[in-house]
Amino acid sequence: MISLNTVRIDPVPEKRAQRVFEVAGGNFGGRLMVTRRAGRAVREALAEALEGLSENGTLYVDTRGVEMMDYSFADEALGIMASRIAGGEYGDKHLVLVEEERDLLENVEASLRQRSLALIRVNEIGGEPDIVGKIPDHLVDTLKAIYDAGSITNAALAAKLGLNHTACNNRATKLAKLGLIHRRVETAAPGGRQYTYERIA
Repeated sequence: MISLNTVRIDPVPEKRAQRVFEVAGGNFGGRLMVTRRAGRAVREALAEALEGLSENGTLYVDTRGVEMMDYSFADEALGIMASRIAGGEYGDKHLVLVEEERDLLENVEASLRQRSLALIRVNEIGGEPDIVGKIPDHLVDTLKAIYDAGSITNAALAAKLGLNHTACNNRATKLAKLGLIHRRVETAAPGGRQYTYERIA
């Protein structure tokens, strides 16, 4: 896993909707999360929770109460959900994993790596973010820069990374499609567009 923060930053000023889903607190098998069937039930509950969020909202999936999670469950519940977010099924809504760094993450990591996807992970809500899963190194560098800034325009990010504006926007657009950042489009004079990228956790 790769930490996304080199320094503590001020929170993003824009307030967006948040909701917490406690995996061990539902009727899905208690603290033992195994089998695809159980994973599917959790994924369907996550989908319902995401659909109930407003645009730009973040759903925190808290797995800290889970004692065991096998690969089948992790892939069905989190791997497929991450794929659907990356496929645009939920618009500009985000999923953040709340979990401590422990063995339970191995199956989540394996599922996401198999799909070339990643999720933002925090030890606790408000904690320092990192990523679980796999994205190319150049996207990790871009993601780190956005999370260090908290909120940054495409022009400022391009200057920070030494890229032209188009290359920078292409990278950030990929991160937004993966659900790892929030991307805002604003009107800029004269008649142009300005992109601003923000962390989601």
